[in-house]
Amino acid sequence: MQNFTLKEVAVSSGFFKDKMDLNAKSIIHNVYDTFKKTGRVDAMKCVRGLEHTDIAWDSDIAKIIEGAAYVLHRNEDKNIRKWYDEIINDITSNQRDDGYFNSNFQVYQPENVFKFRPAHELYCAGHLFEAAVACDKYLGDNRLLTFADKYVDYIYKRFVIDKDTEFTTPGHEEIELALLRLYEHTGDEKYKKLCEFFIDNRGKKAETEMGDSNLEYSQSHLPVREQFTAVGHAVRAMYLYIAMADLARINYDDELKLALEKISEDIFGRKMYVTGGLGSTHSGERFTAPYDLPNVDAYSETCASIALAFFCDRMFRLTKNPKFCDVLERVLYNGILSGVSLDGSSFFYRNPLEIYINKAKADMKYHKTPFEIFYPESQRFKVFGCACCPPNICRFLEVIPEFIYYRDGDTVYVNQLISSTLNSDVYVNMTSDAPYTGKVTLNVNSFGKVVTIKIRKPRWCDDKFENTDGEYIVFSGVFDNQTINLEFSMKVKEVYSNPLVDADVGKVCLSYGPLVLCAEMIDNSVPLSSIIVDDVKNAKVCIDKESNLCVKVDVPAKHFVIDEKLYSFNKPTIKDVNLSLIPYFAWANRGETDMRVWFTAKI
Repeated sequence: MQNFTLKEVAVSSGFFKDKMDLNAKSIIHNVYDTFKKTGRVDAMKCVRGLEHTDIAWDSDIAKIIEGAAYVLHRNEDKNIRKWYDEIINDITSNQRDDGYFNSNFQVYQPENVFKFRPAHELYCAGHLFEAAVACDKYLGDNRLLTFADKYVDYIYKRFVIDKDTEFTTPGHEEIELALLRLYEHTGDEKYKKLCEFFIDNRGKKAETEMGDSNLEYSQSHLPVREQFTAVGHAVRAMYLYIAMADLARINYDDELKLALEKISEDIFGRKMYVTGGLGSTHSGERFTAPYDLPNVDAYSETCASIALAFFCDRMFRLTKNPKFCDVLERVLYNGILSGVSLDGSSFFYRNPLEIYINKAKADMKYHKTPFEIFYPESQRFKVFGCACCPPNICRFLEVIPEFIYYRDGDTVYVNQLISSTLNSDVYVNMTSDAPYTGKVTLNVNSFGKVVTIKIRKPRWCDDKFENTDGEYIVFSGVFDNQTINLEFSMKVKEVYSNPLVDADVGKVCLSYGPLVLCAEMIDNSVPLSSIIVDDVKNAKVCIDKESNLCVKVDVPAKHFVIDEKLYSFNKPTIKDVNLSLIPYFAWANRGETDMRVWFTAKI
């Protein structure tokens, strides 16, 4: 099973074309400007001056370079090209003769290379390697690929041959998946061998991270083939699982595959937010106990959602199980897009499912501690100290085309309903109205060959179709510019959680097609906590393709009338009210206000 590359697939119109264009016109420029102002860009020159404030600066720059390569592949932009070339020249010209590069360690602590596991050296290297593949593959620019080849030789010598480093496996995983991207791009076995070294040695001896004696934090508690639950720092975990999935597919490793299937069951069944968010606590940004999914205190880092999308892509390629495409769709429309403002100028690190402004202000007033520790941000920031999420969004939005079509022999899978063109030995032009309506039209040409087209039926659709094969609608034959018309019924639906999720017992979440909905106080007349959702059959959906809010949903509901008494022996009074909702990804774009995803349900 393989997907098609960005050379073969292009998003042509509609919702995600708008998001990709926003990235090219706004997001990536705003991120670069911030990185220039904060010293990240000039740090690649490797000269003393502005002290590094974060050990992961190289990774931030690498991700924006990768994103720039994809943007330039779509459309040339002189401004992007200028800084793209300047940064790559700085990186490649400052690589040490032995192959090592790290703008922090080379300048400020060269004596400590590979002596401190939490220092993110290999994590930074991995993101540079991913950028190298993108630049070479889509722009024909091999400067970073040559850089990466030399750097990998140095890492291999230090870790595998000389074994003179103070740690054996990365504290923050990422290099593993990057090495396999290099391997699949070049065919050079040394990249796969180094990846196998890091994966096979993980968990075989006690290696802690960030002063945390709990080995689960960095997934170092067991050998990877014996890990069956998702533990520790969510982003690190997902990057490891991505690499494991790639290696299992490449090496036909059934032990890795089994471990990953159990891990995915643990994530999807016990540890994932309805928005596709991962990581339920700020303490270690980690997975916690099963069903521990608080709303107000949700961490749900944007990078974790992005990693989940990549994981779902790899797991579908490994298993052909469409459940991974269902989850990918969920996180694509919700947990990731919430991480960037509608105008592309500001970003969320955390993505909570409830906001109470009064509580936030109280935390600030009485606890006298940083805002993000006690309560999640209610507005996005243009910059924050650990700026991993903004450039991750830059690169992620550009690779959305890779999640649409997949191939297995003569079968083409259409897994995401996104307007796009597949131009390979099979041609598909898909026009999709998602997420506004479920109308989809495909024009297919197989150029005289017999092929099978499988179109995934979304889980939010209750319709029954002919020619189904499990979760797919199937069409086979020789296609000569034939048209396939489908319509998936899209309506407001109630979503209920497992009662073991104590934050959501007796509550209901509302969705519309792939969109998770939320309410903001700015649109409602009564406190959101007082609202009771009875039945959504009379919900009204207002589609507005010209608005960044996408859709607005009004649901007849009830609410508890607010009484002056704090406690009472009398039952509360209940009155009718209109509940107004918007897509979760669009919250916090119209000023500071309360927000809520889960509401009291009338059972």
